[in-house]
This record gives sequence, C-alpha cells and structure tokens, in this order.
Amino acid sequence: MMIGELEHKFSNLEKPEEVAERIHEMKKEGYQFLYSDKAKRLIIGEEWPYIEGKEDSPYESIMKKVSEILGISDRKTYEEVDERYNLTMY
Repeated sequence: MMIGELEHKFSNLEKPEEVAERIHEMKKEGYQFLYSDKAKRLIIGEEWPYIEGKEDSPYESIMKKVSEILGISDRKTYEEVDERYNLTMY
C-alpha cells in the first residue's frame, strides 16, 4: 500500500472506535496489522522490513497517530485495546 493511500484511509478519524473499524475493513481486504515491541506501536505489515532494518519507515508517522488514537503505548495497552476492539479479529 502506498503511504498516501494509508494516510487517506486514516485521515479525519479521531475516535478509537473509528480507527478500529478502519483496521477491521483493511484486514478484510488482506492488510496485516501487528504490534511491534521494537517500535512500541502498531505497525502495518508492509512496515516490517523497515522496523527490522536501518531505513526510516515511510509509514511511521501515520501508524504513530493510529497507535496514539487507540491509546497504544506498550504491549500491555496493545493487548487491552485488542481485547476491547478485537484488532486481531480472531
């Protein structure tokens, strides 16, 4: 996914419920979202090589915003948010 597309999908979303619903929609389209202990935030699957590498991630700013809106700051808060909004959709 191009960074502009990702920014567009999450622009104007301010409530955790809205962000969680958008994540659900995108997961149904095949996109993956996961928590990264290294980044200490939610990441989109395409971002994984950047997290593990040395290059700056073009997805970082939008995924930081998504994590902030959801209240994710560490693994514990991620698990709480996942339980509340079923982000993993298991």
